[in-house]
Amino acid sequence: MLPHAGTDSRVWREVVELGASIGSLAPLKGTRTVADVAVLWDWQSWWAQSLQWRPSEDHDPRERADAFYEALYDRHLTVDFAHPEADLSAYPLVVVPALYLMTEAAGRNLKEYVENGGTLVVSYFSGIVDEHDAVHDGPYPGALRDVLGLTVEEFSPLLQGDLVRITGPDGSELTGDVWTEFVVPRSAETVWTYADGLTAGHPAVTRHGLGEGSAWYVSTRLGAQGLDALLGWASDDARIAPRAELPRDVEVVRRTGESGSYVFAINHTASDAKVPLDAHGTELLTGERAAGRLAVPAGTVRVVRLDD
Repeated sequence: MLPHAGTDSRVWREVVELGASIGSLAPLKGTRTVADVAVLWDWQSWWAQSLQWRPSEDHDPRERADAFYEALYDRHLTVDFAHPEADLSAYPLVVVPALYLMTEAAGRNLKEYVENGGTLVVSYFSGIVDEHDAVHDGPYPGALRDVLGLTVEEFSPLLQGDLVRITGPDGSELTGDVWTEFVVPRSAETVWTYADGLTAGHPAVTRHGLGEGSAWYVSTRLGAQGLDALLGWASDDARIAPRAELPRDVEVVRRTGESGSYVFAINHTASDAKVPLDAHGTELLTGERAAGRLAVPAGTVRVVRLDD
C-alpha cells in the first residue's frame, strides 16, 4: 500500500484515511444487507441455454439479467441474486430474467412464493426444460405454467433489427424486439397487447393474481423504458414505496444485525447530493447527527447508524 512517492503523497493519505474509516465501521460486523428484490440465476440454466439449436441466436440470457438489474438499480432497489429453489419469503419482489432450465421443485417454490403474498416477474423463454434439458410435459412455459396462469402456443422470434409495438389499456405504447410469443391467458389477465407483427392482438404482458400475490409475464424483450414501466407496476403490487426522491446514481442500502440498523449512502456522481432519511441517527464516518436529509458529497460514502 506504500506508493513509490512515499508517505508525503495523495495516495498514502487516502490509504490512511480509508484505514481510519474502516475502524469506525466496526459496529457493522455481523450485519446483513436488507434487499428488496431477488433476481433468480442458475448456472445450469445458463449453460443449457448456451447450447446450439435455440429458436433465436439474438436472445442472450446474460443480457436480460443485466438489463433487469440495471432497471432495478435505476429504481433504487437493492438486489440479491438467488437460486430458484432458495427460500424467497423475505423478498417482496422476485424477478426471473431468463431461466430456460427450471426444475419442477423450482416451479413449485415460485408458486408457493406467490400464493403466500409475493410478487413475481418472469421474462420470456423461462421454465421450458427440466434439469436434464428435456421439455416439461404439456404446453409451454412448463414449470411456470400454473404460477403464470397462461400457456404459450408458439414462439415467434423476430428477425434482427425488427421491432414490435405493444399497447396498454390507456393507449400508451412500448417497443419490444428479438422475441414475441402467441400467449393464451388461462386465468391471467392481459395488461399490454401486441399492436403489430404476427402476434398482433395477442397478449404481450400479463398479470396473474394467485393466492395472496401476483405473477407478471412479459413475452418480448423490452428496452429500458419498458422494463422501468413493468417493474413499476410490479413494485406497486409488492407494496414497495417509490423512491423517486433519490438522485440518480446515488445508492442507498440498509443493513441490520444485533448491533442495530444502518443506512449506507454511496454517491457515484461528481455532484453533491441530498438523501432523504426517514429516521434519526449518527453518521459513523463524521460523528455528525443526521435527520430528515443526509448530505452526501460527490464521490463519497456516508453510513448512518439509526437510533433504536
